[in-house]
Amino acid sequence: MGRKSLMGAPDQTRLRIEAMEEQRSLRRTQMKQARVDRAAEEQRNISAGNPGDVDFIGLVRRWREEHAGMARPHRHAVDTNGGSGGKNDNICVCIRKRPLNDKERKKKEHD
Repeated sequence: MGRKSLMGAPDQTRLRIEAMEEQRSLRRTQMKQARVDRAAEEQRNISAGNPGDVDFIGLVRRWREEHAGMARPHRHAVDTNGGSGGKNDNICVCIRKRPLNDKERKKKEHD
């Protein structure tokens, strides 16, 4: 039986304890589901040939989803006559990254 104050209402301390226990139970249930979801996401990434940090891959995927359709077409920096493409030329840098080596694959690094 719970303690009652002089007025007959439940003790405020007891009510807070019960609320904390309920919140703790809810948090534990949510964390358990999050672990299950994370394991499933990791398996999907591995089966798709993209092993690695689930959080990083998720952040990249969400960024791509948020910015889908915002891509602008590339402009050519030099026109076909060999001259400048326009007054407001931007610097265009192109980089080719080397393939991942075995050590990087074992660490599950990303491009």
